[in-house]
Amino acid sequence: MDTNYQKGFAKSGFFAVGRRYGKENMTKKKMYDVAVIGVGPAGLSALVYLLEAHLTVIAIGPEVGGQINDTPEITNWPFLPTVSGKTFQESMLAFFENLQRKFPEYLSMAKGYIISVAAAAGKMYKLTAQTINGDTVFFTKTIIIATGATRNNLPVPGAKELRGKGIAFCGTCDAPFFKNDRVAVVGGGNTALENIFTLAKYAKEVIAVIVTDDFTGNPDLRQRVTKLPNVKVIRNTEVLEIIGDAAVTGSRLKNLRTGREWVEDVDGVFPSIGATVNSEPFTGIVETNKFGEITVGVLGETSAPGVWAVGDVTNVPFKQIGIATGQGITAALSAIGYVESQPSTSPCEECAEGSPSFKEKILTRQKEEEEFTYPDVTDEQFFREILTRPGDTLLMVRIEGCGDCKAARPHFLEAQKHFPSMKFITVEWEKNPGVMTWLNEHEKVRAAPTFVKIHSGVEVSRRVDMERPKEMIEALTR
Repeated sequence: MDTNYQKGFAKSGFFAVGRRYGKENMTKKKMYDVAVIGVGPAGLSALVYLLEAHLTVIAIGPEVGGQINDTPEITNWPFLPTVSGKTFQESMLAFFENLQRKFPEYLSMAKGYIISVAAAAGKMYKLTAQTINGDTVFFTKTIIIATGATRNNLPVPGAKELRGKGIAFCGTCDAPFFKNDRVAVVGGGNTALENIFTLAKYAKEVIAVIVTDDFTGNPDLRQRVTKLPNVKVIRNTEVLEIIGDAAVTGSRLKNLRTGREWVEDVDGVFPSIGATVNSEPFTGIVETNKFGEITVGVLGETSAPGVWAVGDVTNVPFKQIGIATGQGITAALSAIGYVESQPSTSPCEECAEGSPSFKEKILTRQKEEEEFTYPDVTDEQFFREILTRPGDTLLMVRIEGCGDCKAARPHFLEAQKHFPSMKFITVEWEKNPGVMTWLNEHEKVRAAPTFVKIHSGVEVSRRVDMERPKEMIEALTR
């Protein structure tokens, strides 16, 4: 278990109780279409699209917001001139709670973190999560990893206490707050060089503190930075302490060659000594680079089928809120298509860990279901058999790839078992132009799924409610 990954959750107050976590509504359900791990900007953006497609989703994380909670202010979020990290996080939480109210049947929340992930039978994944209720095991068809990264702070007195009070990490995000100030950047790699270059546009002076003779990052960027008139480089030096009470006022430094110690007066410090990517629980199923970042394609797809990764946990070079948000949406849309291409029947949790023969039975069942997805009829069958049939018929209008239709299908087939005397059929919007013309003569069909009750060739009732298909079916089968 990656200790930084675990400490990151502990820091967030994993064992505390408060509104910022949203309402945990972990049910007895152990099978899900999608598991979204991490509820920062990337994970939350993915949730919206998954739930609107009526997929069953479990969201796992210590709190809603991610690194936003440690950001003083955000100035580069589209459509808002400036917003505090606290306000942004509260808005995210309110949005998440709205999703919980809007999609109670589809969204479950577990407060905690993932311990392990393993492949299971039937193209499923087995996840073990440590939650406030103890270890929990569940299964999912797909995974969206949005666990982010934990920026490495300086391991010196004052650094933890002054985080967000002059200790910052992202030059792109926070440079405007240090206009005409004196700031220090600690580190010599590419992240440090990029922060120096950005801060130099705002700060009166940028003090670059490196423990070696020279920077270790990109040579071209190194040359450009050292030519900036307001950049001062202090070499072979380490930071001993960050000084300040309510805000950063200075940094105690020590020259590693001479042993000399002194205080450099600064208004801010940017530790640029890397970040710990929270990918450790997933390295057994997905490929990572030498930095531990999960390697992804343009849609966020990983090396494992049915697994996507988004945000700062990936090898995408730009770590920004807007980019993470877009990645989350892209992965969600890809996951929706993937889930809808899979059979709706999934192995139960016992089956997923059962004997090879048991697993084979489950896989056979899934294969059979793939060949019998909907009880479709042709136009010819409808006019020849359905309209001439005495008694009741329940018809469902569907559209290929429609998430609401997929969500309605189990209720439709369940009703078929309870009402054997009623005929249950489905027609596809584009594949049945004749049936659609017949239906539109009575009342134009404007949504899918639409449920129509036909008695002895005559339409007697119609129901449309994409969010409550079960209730619509029950109303028509009474």
